[in-house]
Amino acid sequence: MENEARFWEQFYEALNHYAPINRDEFALLKPYLKLRVVKKGEVLQDAYSPADAIYFICEGLLRTYYLGENGALYTKNLFHENYFSASVVSLLTGENSYLCIEALEPSVVMEINYLGYKTLIESHASYKNFYLRYLEKNWIIEKERNEISLIVDNATTRYQKFLDKHPEIEKRASQHHIASHLGITPTQLSRIRKSLNIGK
Repeated sequence: MENEARFWEQFYEALNHYAPINRDEFALLKPYLKLRVVKKGEVLQDAYSPADAIYFICEGLLRTYYLGENGALYTKNLFHENYFSASVVSLLTGENSYLCIEALEPSVVMEINYLGYKTLIESHASYKNFYLRYLEKNWIIEKERNEISLIVDNATTRYQKFLDKHPEIEKRASQHHIASHLGITPTQLSRIRKSLNIGK
């Protein structure tokens, strides 16, 4: 695969962004890793089976979504380069996932076998530190901020915060997916973009 060495280094640097992991420790994780090329539209996780992997995005764009009782699809998150994506509840409980993970672009991902990774969390302080710091940042701090934003911010403010955090996604994801992620309709998003003089 072209750029394979760069992708491995990119993943290693992402781990070290949260906690120091030396090269010898990184080598212990490699048997549980698989570098994959993913086609646009490919579903990495469906809603009919338990999750068994975490995906680190080297290149591309993924979304997590769930199917509502009315048959509508709701986009929970959009993830681009250097982000991790997984159906975390399913990984932790072993139950069928309620989330699906789909590639919105041709992508390159590092697939991490969760059970193998979990053995390292339990046996090596460096991986335990990474796990704790990642959860603190993304599943406590960011999650709480997002939940508060849904309550106190109007749709325009939520959209502006989304653009501040992920400016490149605006040109890569469909307006339909962005609107679904923000909890508004595409028509509402179109009006907001027009009021902000975006997309003209």
